[in-house]
Amino acid sequence: MRAVPRSALVEGTIERLRSAIVSGEWPMGSKIPTEDELVERLQVSRSTLRQAVQALVYVGLLETAQGRGTFVRGTHEVDAVLTRYLAEAELVHVLQTRRGLEVEAAGLAAEHRTRTDLDRLAAVHERQMAALRDGRGEEFNRAAVEFHLAVVEAAGNPVLARLYGSMLDSVRASVRLGGARQPREHHEDPGHARVLKAIGDGDPQAARDAAAEHVTTFLTALSARGNTR
Repeated sequence: MRAVPRSALVEGTIERLRSAIVSGEWPMGSKIPTEDELVERLQVSRSTLRQAVQALVYVGLLETAQGRGTFVRGTHEVDAVLTRYLAEAELVHVLQTRRGLEVEAAGLAAEHRTRTDLDRLAAVHERQMAALRDGRGEEFNRAAVEFHLAVVEAAGNPVLARLYGSMLDSVRASVRLGGARQPREHHEDPGHARVLKAIGDGDPQAARDAAAEHVTTFLTALSARGNTR
């Protein structure tokens, strides 16, 4: 019986991993299973799996974080192009774009959210507040980004989710910078609580207003102090 060429094994593994990403089995921002789990699940060697993962890292679908694992960075190769472009953009322009996407996402989320969406949003917000109380700045920032992503996913618009997903690196950077440069505005602004309440109430206009005010608070502070990078 002829052995399957190594290149075919790698290509087949790439497609199986890609399918799990595109289908939503592994959502945007989620951590994929461990190497041991994937080797067992896909019945391939570690070297084949590593080549396949690296190929998807290269095109921007996955991202490896040292010591933390591998995460879904995008669901389409176009995400990588947008991510590279946004990495060079001015912070003020990123925030203006975020405001547009997040305002619309909040309104749609208020219309389409499910019980699961609300439970996720509430849990993330509670983690963020616990991190604030304990002075865990990095955990606060991670939860802040996850909250915004959860709102976008609750909107139920795959196009909006894809565009926002391509911005995740820039969103993370702007959140980190917010904590470093405008700690009072960043940590004390109750914007997420207002967005959560409006979405829970099913009030699209209140959700849009809360989301707009939240991003505008930081954007105004940046403009006033000349911090645009």
